[in-house]
Amino acid sequence: MENEASSGKKRERISKCKREECLALFRSGCGYKKAARLSGLNAYTVREYLRRYKAGDLSWADRGKDISHDDYGSRSQVQYRDSFRN
Repeated sequence: MENEASSGKKRERISKCKREECLALFRSGCGYKKAARLSGLNAYTVREYLRRYKAGDLSWADRGKDISHDDYGSRSQVQYRDSFRN
């Protein structure tokens, strides 16, 4: 059975927006399964985020580019969010 690494496929990075969404869900009391379902991310990935969150490590939520794309590939989420910033 081939995995993504051996098949030559590149894994897509999880956007900062999605990681911040997980962080907000954790802060509101959601567990990893519910956070994974609501964010559309893999449960094992979100479980690792929750473990790091509980340990006080928030580096996973704040790394990477500050550009996110919605399902249609546009930057509408970023533009909406940035409209509230000074």
